Amino acid sequence: MAVLLAFVTFFSTGLGGLAAIRFRDRLHLLLGFSSGAVLGVVFFDLLPEIFGSTTTPKTVLAGAAAGFLVFFALERYTAMHAGREHEHHADREHDQELGVVGAAGLSVHSFLDGVAIGIGFQANAALGILIAVAVIAHDFSDGLNTVTVLLAHGNSLKRSVRWLLVDMTTPILGAASTLFFQLPATVLPWLLAFFAGFFLYIGASDLLPEAREHKSPLVLVATGAGMLAVFAVTRFV
Repeated sequence: MAVLLAFVTFFSTGLGGLAAIRFRDRLHLLLGFSSGAVLGVVFFDLLPEIFGSTTTPKTVLAGAAAGFLVFFALERYTAMHAGREHEHHADREHDQELGVVGAAGLSVHSFLDGVAIGIGFQANAALGILIAVAVIAHDFSDGLNTVTVLLAHGNSLKRSVRWLLVDMTTPILGAASTLFFQLPATVLPWLLAFFAGFFLYIGASDLLPEAREHKSPLVLVATGAGMLAVFAVTRFV
């Protein structure tokens, strides 16, 4: 049942990616929504889960700092900064690599979404179904985020579609993996914290500055809508 429900995320993620491709001319609004959704996942999903699953959240949140610093180090490695003018072909390639790193991180997050579905079913069917519904709902944003991160960093449409397919598949693989092993309860909060820091950097220091390059006040509206959408999913689904 966990794997079957994870298959539904394949379609919800794909729809999000197709929306990003179809409305590329409004990429700044999609980036605003995407940054809001990524930050919403951190504030309304990952952090509450961390505080609810461990008695030492202050210690575990060191993992969030680690995730933030790891992505910052990757950005430094590729010599990229928000708003920097790209004058050389090598810099263009580094920019594309940064987009791939972001897409890979989002795909790993989607894999953990599938793991969450499987673990929920290990506890009981009702919890598994509830987690699956929440994952299906917010994986639309995951697909949109994956494509917009890649396109915003100069990657081709073909590469963006390939990574979208990866992101569509990873929740299924994550759910299937729980049929063979059980993730230790002590490890999960640290993983969640690491990715909280990772996505905090993506949303606040990568996607949002790109969206802010456009002067349209609708960017703020789109960012708020992204956060509100994730908030609604985590509170009412």
